[in-house]
Amino acid sequence: MSDLQQLFSDAVHLHQLGQLIKAERLYLQVLRSVPENINVLANLGIVCRDLGKLSEAEAYCRRTVAAAPDDPEQLLNLGAVLEAQNDPSGATAAYEKALELTPSHPKVLNNLGKLHYQQGHREKGRQLVEQAVRLEPNYPLALNNLGVMYSEEGDLGRAGWCLEKSIDLDPGNVESLYNLAGVCNALGNFDKAWTILNRVLTIAPQHQAACHMCAALSGTTTSSAPREYVEVTFDKYAGRFDQHIQNILGYTAPSALAGLVMAEMVEALPFAAALDLGCGTGLSGASFRTMTNRLVGIDVSKQMIAQAAAKNLYDHLEHAEIMPFLLGTEERYDLFVAADVFIYLGDLQPLFPALAAKTRNEGIVACSIETSDRPGYELLPSGRYAHNPAYLTSCAAAAGFTVRSQKPHNIRKEKGAWLPGELYLLMKNQESPQIP
Repeated sequence: MSDLQQLFSDAVHLHQLGQLIKAERLYLQVLRSVPENINVLANLGIVCRDLGKLSEAEAYCRRTVAAAPDDPEQLLNLGAVLEAQNDPSGATAAYEKALELTPSHPKVLNNLGKLHYQQGHREKGRQLVEQAVRLEPNYPLALNNLGVMYSEEGDLGRAGWCLEKSIDLDPGNVESLYNLAGVCNALGNFDKAWTILNRVLTIAPQHQAACHMCAALSGTTTSSAPREYVEVTFDKYAGRFDQHIQNILGYTAPSALAGLVMAEMVEALPFAAALDLGCGTGLSGASFRTMTNRLVGIDVSKQMIAQAAAKNLYDHLEHAEIMPFLLGTEERYDLFVAADVFIYLGDLQPLFPALAAKTRNEGIVACSIETSDRPGYELLPSGRYAHNPAYLTSCAAAAGFTVRSQKPHNIRKEKGAWLPGELYLLMKNQESPQIP
């Protein structure tokens, strides 16, 4: 038994050092001798989760829950694995059962609150995390989560306080530092935000979101936002996206674009096939579904795709970047929808030839932009790109598209003020050559 105890201790030590594969190997060696040991099973569940072996992690966690159904820690671990597997209902059930067993468990309150908030139950989620912080005032993860919630609700003062305290307790936490930089940015304290982002990059030099925002705050215009930045941002945002962007930010670009198509292109309806570029949760799908016989959506965020899939609007959905998808698909479309998509692309010169190659003659691109008076395009402190209308139309014209319709449109509210933008319908010239 002493040998097994030593093996288990060695496995735990390796786990703590982040040597996950070696730790898993030792845990499995111990498990062969004590196959129902809860501690070994629980640690295997955690190490498999950290290795991304989620189905195996779930199996181990369910064995621990079966062996100890009244142990909230095992339910907590199961909930975390189910969250990682994109099973919010299963994770919620596990956390709620744990909370029934221990109503004052800060970790359970924090995890359940964060999950509710991400699923759009904002007040309930925030109250649970606030309760976690009342019970454990020096809980850095809960303070970070609460700071993010306050920030999204516009309470930047309390958000900054929570995040500062979280960082005091855990100075090397990259996520808390990045979130605090976001609050400083929202407050207009760009110098402090830039300093914090550079602190992030000192700890994690490959942090793509921090690199992108450093460029945005330093006035450096890059060609596009990194995929990691867009993907992580919208994975976190997906559950509350519709409610927040429509009810709080006043976003109406998809329905406005659909209205423009209906007014200008009624003779072309229904389109044979439409491609929703950056489909998100399906807001454009809801606006355009009745206008097309076939509707395809693509997005880099798996969580946004999951939200769109639940609405049953699309004939096909794909987790993909725009350019690789366009270059790889054999399908042709007579309508492309790009509502608030170019704000993450920047350089549009490569895009329009790729669209032209997949466009039927006289196909339409329905798109929106945030507008800039500068030539070309610029990366704003928000991390989004704004485009000069002349740049958009010149990129389109070079690929054989002309402007069918154009109108000003407020894109969304930011700090209580409307961001100006424009809506476009761009038609591919019938005589323009098809690009192979």
